[in-house]
Amino acid sequence: MKSTEHPRFTISPYLVFVLIHSMQFGPEYLTMANKPIQLAGQDAWISVILCGISFHIVIWMMYRILNRNETDLIHIHQQFFGKWAGGGLNFIFIVYFLTVASFQTRLFIEIIQVWLFPDLETWALALVLLLLVYYIVAGGFRVIVGICMFSLVRHLLILSLFFTAGSFHFNNLSPIMDHSLIDIIQAGKELTFPYLGVEMLLFCYTFIKTPRKSQKWAHLGNFVTTLSYLIVTFFSLLLFKPEQLSKEIWPQLTKYKFVQFPFIERFEFVGASSQILWAIPIICFCLWASSRMFKFMFTVKQLTVLPILLILVFTAVCLIPGRNLIEVVETMLSKIGFYIIFAYIPFVYIVDIVRMKVRRTI
Repeated sequence: MKSTEHPRFTISPYLVFVLIHSMQFGPEYLTMANKPIQLAGQDAWISVILCGISFHIVIWMMYRILNRNETDLIHIHQQFFGKWAGGGLNFIFIVYFLTVASFQTRLFIEIIQVWLFPDLETWALALVLLLLVYYIVAGGFRVIVGICMFSLVRHLLILSLFFTAGSFHFNNLSPIMDHSLIDIIQAGKELTFPYLGVEMLLFCYTFIKTPRKSQKWAHLGNFVTTLSYLIVTFFSLLLFKPEQLSKEIWPQLTKYKFVQFPFIERFEFVGASSQILWAIPIICFCLWASSRMFKFMFTVKQLTVLPILLILVFTAVCLIPGRNLIEVVETMLSKIGFYIIFAYIPFVYIVDIVRMKVRRTI
């Protein structure tokens, strides 16, 4: 199948790796190890692997759905469930993506306020950040993917954590398999939220040249995310004990205090400000997908509705005052994302199989 979009708006299949990895590997990695380590202790790394494998299965399901129907989820909803029910499902995804964009924006602002500028007003940084997002999203899908490519330089900061090797306590990794399978699975469930983002593929499918060839790159993106989260989890285990992690809000930023260079006194400032490279791709893709769904649902231009959505996100960000409400929103998104990945996508997959079998019998 060839893409249904104009060739100048499409991307090569290998760039799906960048898309998937950028959507998955967001600022939530800063706290991702806390709850899993509290549940599974030194066996939390097993939960990371199990969660990564489960997302490989979900990616396979998504490609089966998309390849059979040769279109994106926006149109699949209408084909499977009709105009009104399908439109309602699309609207639910609009609200979901706008909430994710609001959360990511507010989370980044909180990091800047806590680690760099305590007196900074939320609305001021939100305004600047969302103006930048408008500029990127208005440039189109390829520009957003280009930003994702640029954001890959963030991995240099992950590599800088190897400078903390002198403080490793390898006895923290033993004994292996000391927790029950239920504890490990529960820890894996807590890891669902950091892995979220693969669902964006359902809305980008038609923007990929020869999308069937992109599946291996999507799996590679998920594999690299799993590998990155393994590194993050091992660093957390080697540097902190579980009781220490329970008192740390952002243990990944705390690790940067162990990194010392003669020309940078406070390296954690670099780590905190660089979180924009994690947040911007996710915010941009969420607003792009939301405005694209509005375009098909209400027959309006995407650039016309984009400022309205940005105003909604700006308002939502300003209405989230601090840490407590941020955690509430994160918990809510984690539950919704869990059901989208492990309930709704398998449901659509089963519906697609049933439709195909019914067609063959007619």
